[in-house]
Amino acid sequence: MARRERNCRSSSIGRRKRKKNSVSINGKGKLTKRRRSQRRPVVGSLPGDLLIDVLARVASSSFTDLFNAKLSCREFLGAAEDESIFQHVSIDKFPVIHWFPPSNELLSFLNRCIDLGNPEAMFRQGMIEFFSLARIETGLEYLKRATEKGHVEATYVYGMIMLSRGGQSSQQGLNILNSMKVSRSNYLKIRECRAKIKAIIREMWINNSISLNEVGCKCEDRNNIRKRKFDDEDDVIGCDACGWYREVISFCKIVDGVV
Repeated sequence: MARRERNCRSSSIGRRKRKKNSVSINGKGKLTKRRRSQRRPVVGSLPGDLLIDVLARVASSSFTDLFNAKLSCREFLGAAEDESIFQHVSIDKFPVIHWFPPSNELLSFLNRCIDLGNPEAMFRQGMIEFFSLARIETGLEYLKRATEKGHVEATYVYGMIMLSRGGQSSQQGLNILNSMKVSRSNYLKIRECRAKIKAIIREMWINNSISLNEVGCKCEDRNNIRKRKFDDEDDVIGCDACGWYREVISFCKIVDGVV
């Protein structure tokens, strides 16, 4: 009985060895040992610039997807530290106003987004600086930088503030707002923009209101008169300044908490 068990064990060991050292016959009739091919991961074979570009597109859509991508492999983890990632990453998941102190990691992340020119991060910081902290020039600078990046809400707010000042600033604000190319077809975008800003302002402590100055119009020039729709009322007939002046009145009411 013991002899039979030894034979079974030796037979099992022999099978394992033959499996490990398996051979095959090549085209020349010679025996060759099979080798396991070590394949490089697909992500690791991508050029660094392409890897960063892919990750930037993921980051612009969702911070959660960026976080999951960082956990998926070492290559994505390294690429996620590139500056362009912080410039494009979506921060919509994070509140504009933190009612509780954010963690050091979150604060460091958001500050880096601001420093590296993330449009949404600069817009939010501009709103806080201008309306809550009453740091007017600092707030305007952040809003201006976000506007130059093409941020819609920042363009709206920065244009409204400049238009409300009157004089030369009024003309500058008018040019900024006209760059949004408002028409009946994309009026919905302005309404969405206004709604988002209204939601943000309602969460803030407003310590700096806006004084509305008269805005010069050119309605005497009949070539500048057009029909526009800026709110839920009837169409506005007048020049660009007339239409936006009605809009800036609505914006001031939002800031003052009237609407």
